[in-house]
Amino acid sequence: MEAWITHLALHGPYIVIVGLLLLSGFGLPLPEDIPLIVAGYLCAMKYANAWFMLPALFIAIIGADSIVYFLGHHYGHHVPRLPLIKRFLTPARLGKAERLLQCHGGKFIFVARFLPGLRAPAIFTAGTFKLTYWRFIFYDGSAALISVPTIFLLAFYFACHLDKVRKWIFDGQFVTGAVLIIIIISVIAFKLLYRQRVVSVGNSP
Repeated sequence: MEAWITHLALHGPYIVIVGLLLLSGFGLPLPEDIPLIVAGYLCAMKYANAWFMLPALFIAIIGADSIVYFLGHHYGHHVPRLPLIKRFLTPARLGKAERLLQCHGGKFIFVARFLPGLRAPAIFTAGTFKLTYWRFIFYDGSAALISVPTIFLLAFYFACHLDKVRKWIFDGQFVTGAVLIIIIISVIAFKLLYRQRVVSVGNSP
């Protein structure tokens, strides 16, 4: 997949990479990491300019996420029935995203960007349940400002070792997701213990 995208992008790196990222918003089953890695590689090999490519990547990703958000906002649960989209917006993923969004709101959108399997369902669910667009953009954009430059720069500086870059990205996503989940669970546990303590104090004679 990466080799095919790289060959295609040699003839128009900005158009191809940005186009693929936008198409992912319409249900193209392509992991976001692959175009980002290819973009970093192309810039390292002087086929594209990093100062132009990096902002274009960020804008394209926010645009793709906005497409998924507005699909959820305007069409709700009808969209997952479409053939191309139902592959990644499965009922199980949407149900999990719905529960997490109701519990944690926008913070879940931030965390979901680091969890590839939940990213699209989380964004779609945010639109479906009418999380305000500017709040969505704040959390999604904040996470993208971390993930996009990180993946791009790893591929840029280690262009001759892309196999290692892929492993680092996978391991990094796993560790980041695990840490964020632990933090969320810890915060929930702390709030529950605090509420229980307040209730106990209020009921004491």
